[in-house]
Amino acid sequence: MNILSKVRLVVLFGLISGMAWSQQVLSLEEAVQIALENNFQVQILRNNEDIAANSNTYGNAGYLPRVSTTGTVTYSSNNTEQKFFSGDTRTGVGAGNTSARAGLEATWTAFDGFRMFATKERLDMLESRSHVLTQQEMHGIATDVQLAYYELVRLQQQIGITETSIELNQSLRRLASDKLRLGASTELEVLQATNAVNADSSALLNRQEQLRQAKMAFNLLLGRESDIAFGVPETIDPIVMPALDALTQQALDHNYQLSLLDVDQRLAAITIKEAKADLYPRLNLNLGYSFSYSRAEVGFLLSNRTFGPTGGVSLTYDLFTGRNLKKDIANANIYQDNIQLSRKDLTLNIRSTMSQLFQQYQSLLEVRELELRNVETSTRNTELARQLYQAGRATDYAVREAILLETQVKDRLSDYSYRMKMAELQMKSLAGMPMYGE
Repeated sequence: MNILSKVRLVVLFGLISGMAWSQQVLSLEEAVQIALENNFQVQILRNNEDIAANSNTYGNAGYLPRVSTTGTVTYSSNNTEQKFFSGDTRTGVGAGNTSARAGLEATWTAFDGFRMFATKERLDMLESRSHVLTQQEMHGIATDVQLAYYELVRLQQQIGITETSIELNQSLRRLASDKLRLGASTELEVLQATNAVNADSSALLNRQEQLRQAKMAFNLLLGRESDIAFGVPETIDPIVMPALDALTQQALDHNYQLSLLDVDQRLAAITIKEAKADLYPRLNLNLGYSFSYSRAEVGFLLSNRTFGPTGGVSLTYDLFTGRNLKKDIANANIYQDNIQLSRKDLTLNIRSTMSQLFQQYQSLLEVRELELRNVETSTRNTELARQLYQAGRATDYAVREAILLETQVKDRLSDYSYRMKMAELQMKSLAGMPMYGE
């Protein structure tokens, strides 16, 4: 296959790829939504939320009474011989005895050292913690999807820049060929322009393959088949970010790791309350209704029947619980102190990281504005070099250098825009700012 055939193949591949990309442009919002819907870990965490919500009941906390019912029927057949002080004797062979008992009883713990209140509070916090874990996972997935999405946009931009370079070098080659036919140029200029086209064509093939592989990995990140075709836009636009103080405060108020530490600290305090409940007595109220009946063929009574309500109060106090309660409370207090230390450490890291990211973002934003002006200058420079070359007032080398400079400037602009977007997403993630679909 000659050089011209390779170039045509590259251009044809680019056109086909462009048609496929134009058929379905996958927006960032759609990508995040698909990932959140298909992610198995999110589904598991949502099921855990349901479990925590189902467990968070007053009955599970010990607020409600226990109601039970019992019923028994027994029959016995005995050989009996009874002697009385009067000298009389009574005997029975196979004498039957029948007894039946039924009852309904309700037991309610009126006071258990405030344990039931602490337990209900703990169940509330466990439900909240489960929700925070789910939101944290969804937030992380949304962040990963956006980082990978803009990597695709960056690759797409590189392909566009390379295609533009190919077009400019092809135009230079046509000018050189026209001048060669007029005797105003040499074949060397045509060959040098052709070499530039071939080099860009090879780079284009490599970048198209990189984009194809990246799209397959992105589809897997979304939890769908890797061969699903889609397109992405070719622009990375900055957004207006809040000031550093506002971003830092947002992170301190809404960072998911800090939120989890807050929940864990409250759970530790509740654990202490539950442990201290053993220091108090327990008061139980009992209310019931019972019925009993018995009949004997031999004995003092032929039958006996009793029924009616019952009620009572019981007070229990454990003198020794079988464990070192004071040590348990002391350990819970130490655990609570560790959580506070972890929170201070995380707060310091958040402030430092946010400051670094913000300064990086501002620097990249300034450089990007400069590169935008450089793109305009380099584009005009390339056009002017082509015109001067066509008029015989510049060399083909000057045109190639102008094309190379324009390509490099555009590539730097794409790189700075991508890095700026990465810093932006990292700040939003650190601050716990809402992402798409959360």
